[in-house]
Amino acid sequence: MFRTILGLAVIFLLVQCAEESTVIKKKQLGDISNITTIEELDKIFKNDSVQKLPEGEELVREYKVFDAMGTPSLVFVTRVENDSLKALEHVKIYSPEYTTEKGISTASNFEEIRGQYSIDDIEPSFSSAILFINEINATISLDKKDLNIDEFDMRDISEDQIPDQSSILYITLWFE
Repeated sequence: MFRTILGLAVIFLLVQCAEESTVIKKKQLGDISNITTIEELDKIFKNDSVQKLPEGEELVREYKVFDAMGTPSLVFVTRVENDSLKALEHVKIYSPEYTTEKGISTASNFEEIRGQYSIDDIEPSFSSAILFINEINATISLDKKDLNIDEFDMRDISEDQIPDQSSILYITLWFE
């Protein structure tokens, strides 16, 4: 009986730790924050396929993590000042395995975002509508094709113009 309880406790802790590493919080992705170094990212993603850009350079500006299919799941961008790496600036999250504490991921839609978070601002870009979510210090990019808005239309976008089923291109979590 004791072994069964102990075994279940260990499994629970392992699952809990795995889940914690994929949680999007304000200025934090799992254990990764603005003070995480490239060397620490190498350790965290040692079993994943990664690409450091520019390739062959000592100063890494982008750190891409790929899934098993070869698609980027995370893209970390560093902040560089005076030719030295200062910190992680932001991470673009493409994989639905990473979720906010309120359950929002790249598999979510606009209706789910609006139901969980206050949208502080909406700005157009050439190919997306960018939602600003100050509560988690993140921006969420929605595909303009879902909004029936011309790709190069840079006019203001309001919440009522965005269909509930609009899909997420990626979530950008800002570490600063």
